[in-house]
Amino acid sequence: MDLPERFTHQATRYMMGRQTGAVGEHCDWLVANWARIPEPERRTIQRDLEEAFGRDDRARQMGAKDCRWLGDDCDRQHWERVRALYAAPAARAGKKGGRRK
Repeated sequence: MDLPERFTHQATRYMMGRQTGAVGEHCDWLVANWARIPEPERRTIQRDLEEAFGRDDRARQMGAKDCRWLGDDCDRQHWERVRALYAAPAARAGKKGGRRK
């Protein structure tokens, strides 16, 4: 079945904030298929996910129990795995140090 590329980020947006086992399944799929997802879609997912992490962090800092932008703690852990897909290269680049030649 061929699906329009935009369905990837649309499904990701839909899953953010959900509190269900489907979040883990969706994140498993993203992790397994990340390299096959077109770059524009990955950038959109990254942008949306970073916005959700920011909102979720602020809600948690304020003690909100009923407004979690990434779901419960277990759901957030799944999103952390997706975040690691695009955060890892930047983190490795920062550890190299030194000057550019």
